[in-house]
Amino acid sequence: GRSGVHLRREFFLANASRARSEQFINLREVSTRLRLPPGEYIVVPSTFEPNREGDFVLRFFSEKKAGTEGDPGAVPGDPNGRFSPQKVLSEGEIDDNFKQLFKQLAGPDMEISVPELQTILNRIIAKRE
Repeated sequence: GRSGVHLRREFFLANASRARSEQFINLREVSTRLRLPPGEYIVVPSTFEPNREGDFVLRFFSEKKAGTEGDPGAVPGDPNGRFSPQKVLSEGEIDDNFKQLFKQLAGPDMEISVPELQTILNRIIAKRE
């Protein structure tokens, strides 16, 4: 019932896991389907190699309404770290210059890397007043 609490080693020693991914393997993507009773849960991402930092994207799907609360710095612009639904734009709402820039940087696979995304965002911000 509290947020912003740092959980120390003792917490994890005293509280057993409710669920884990089926295999702990060195893959880029790990997913699993779980059925959990209503309650509050902590998701702890980890790297395959101990003491190694990594970036994570966590995606949750729920059959019933579920709330999430993240790290206060995790969602830019939201001081509470709460996740808000993304607005989906129609094709007509997307600026033609943006489409052209995206296609130029993304290439034939239509995927962009982090540096390419930074380039796009920097060019868009540079045009804002």
